[in-house]
Amino acid sequence: MVAEALKEKVMNYFTLLDDEQAQMVISYIETIDVTQKKKQKSLADLKGKIQFADGYDYKSMRRTQ
Repeated sequence: MVAEALKEKVMNYFTLLDDEQAQMVISYIETIDVTQKKKQKSLADLKGKIQFADGYDYKSMRRTQ
C-alpha cells in the first residue's frame, strides 16, 4: 500500500518535469545506486587484484603483538 502511494507520487512528480530535469534526477539516482553497490564489497572482493612491487616485503609491515 505504501509502495503504491509512493509510486503514484513519483509518477506525478516526473510528469511535471521536462526531459532535461528528469534526466538529472535519473542520473542522481544512478549515482546513489553505484555508491551503495561500492559499499557492499568486502576484502574477499580484492582477492587476486592486489599486486605488490617486486622486492616489497609485506610481512615486515605487520604489527607484532
